Amino acid sequence: MDVSSLKWPLIGGGLLLGTAAVVALLVVFAPEPETSEPPPQSPLVSTTPVDVRAGSLLVRGTGTVRPVREIDLTAEVGGRIVEVSDALVSGGRFGAGASLARIDPSDYRSAVEQAEAQVTQAKVQLLQAQEEAGAAREDYERLQGRTGEAPDPDSTELGRLVFNEPQVAQAQSELERAQAVLSDARTNLERTRLQVPFAGRVRQKQADLGAYVAPGTPIATVYGTQEAEIVVSLPSRKAALIKNLWSTGEQAAGARPPATVTHSYGDQTFAWTGRVHRVEGAIDEQTRTVDVVVRISDPYGQAPTVQSRRPERPRETTRPPLAVGTYATVDIEGRRDGTYHVVPRRAVHTRAPDQPPVVWTVAGDSMLVERTVEPIQTVEEQTYLAPTLGAGTRVITTDLRVHTDSMRIRVSQ
Repeated sequence: MDVSSLKWPLIGGGLLLGTAAVVALLVVFAPEPETSEPPPQSPLVSTTPVDVRAGSLLVRGTGTVRPVREIDLTAEVGGRIVEVSDALVSGGRFGAGASLARIDPSDYRSAVEQAEAQVTQAKVQLLQAQEEAGAAREDYERLQGRTGEAPDPDSTELGRLVFNEPQVAQAQSELERAQAVLSDARTNLERTRLQVPFAGRVRQKQADLGAYVAPGTPIATVYGTQEAEIVVSLPSRKAALIKNLWSTGEQAAGARPPATVTHSYGDQTFAWTGRVHRVEGAIDEQTRTVDVVVRISDPYGQAPTVQSRRPERPRETTRPPLAVGTYATVDIEGRRDGTYHVVPRRAVHTRAPDQPPVVWTVAGDSMLVERTVEPIQTVEEQTYLAPTLGAGTRVITTDLRVHTDSMRIRVSQ
């Protein structure tokens, strides 16, 4: 092969390799381009105006429904249970004066019959004694009229014997004793029927048909359904909002602060009307709260319900009972005078346990300013504050991970 024919391809390949090497060296040793940080931007926040309100303030709390009256129904006499009412079951309903059980009355009827016989016998003995006393007096008067010399009887025991007065007194006392025995026998016979003086329900049954019970044996635990009450534990700052709270027990029922009890059942919310009845006698040593007792009349009664939360469902015409043990929400009417501020719950921030909470407000549309606030209460998604913020103040509702007082912000439109 001719050497001159290979020269030009070799020259062309060398030029390509040299060019590639030069390009690679330029890329490797080229200087880094200058970079600049973008200017920092202030955080974008959302705000809402403070809602200034006046008038009655509702004090909200929660508690568990409990009966006003609850007793252990116990046997007062001994014997075997021979009758049991259908209502003597857990949850059974009964009326005032209803008989829930009956102890075998046979022995107690016999005791009544014996006592009645003793009363009859004592009455006969008293009549005999009175007849003899009358005859003795007639004899004495005939003797005195015939001779004119019979002395007047004296007041000594011997003198009273003349007219059989001690015998009459003894017969009278025997009659009274027999009547007392008869009264006791009749009372014991009545006690064989176990009755409750109020309308209510059975919480727990403890004895049944055929059981032998002694005096004092528990038969059932029952509670009244005419009234129920809820103990609402309130911190002192909330309790102070209820007018004349510490004198509620002395006020007439109509003058006590009204309250509304609400409870959700299924997809509906039901309401009952009640009133503050009293304040329990001592401050809770553990929580340092004031225990306010709210009473509700007819908690097991049926009434129209509050509107369903789902409008597509028809409205019910009855409501479930406010049963014992129900955990319910209570709104008590507080003071009517003065104003207060309402802000979203998320706008209130707690810096530290020993420091008061704050809200972030906007100053001049571009600066965050912390303001210390005094919360009254939080109801659902709203927090009620003492009126320390000015009218027209806007509070920040955005949760900022990093913030400082007087920092620059941007307010969303």
